[in-house]
Amino acid sequence: MKPVRNTPILLVDDDEDCRLIIRDCIEESQVEGDIFEVTSGEEALAFISNEAPYEDAPRPGLIYLDIDMPGIDGVEVLQSLKEDKKTKDIPVVMLTALDDEETMLKVAKHGANSYYVKSNDPLRFFETVKRATDLWLNRPDKVAAL
Repeated sequence: MKPVRNTPILLVDDDEDCRLIIRDCIEESQVEGDIFEVTSGEEALAFISNEAPYEDAPRPGLIYLDIDMPGIDGVEVLQSLKEDKKTKDIPVVMLTALDDEETMLKVAKHGANSYYVKSNDPLRFFETVKRATDLWLNRPDKVAAL
């Protein structure tokens, strides 16, 4: 499998440990490209819109988005992205601790490309992120979520 080159990835999560694990998993997937991190929905929208302090930020080729964050939550960010014709085609992987059908249906309604529950098992969490990265970047011909 040939890795996708120069694909910027945006991690949106208020938990620093989760961002670190996600970053390690993506790097293990051999995706070539920069990984950017923000800690809130507000920062994510500013990054994607190239607003201060992200005027030079690249357009992400993949976004990992947590749902439960203070301020603008992940569902609101997702909705904003999928309603904008400039960003609606960016794959958005929802990574969350929320494991309930109502939340899954809500993000599906707003156009999430994948939905994964964060596992407390580090190895399982690692495999989940690696598979999602492979799905959306290393095998772009696949369109179905795992």
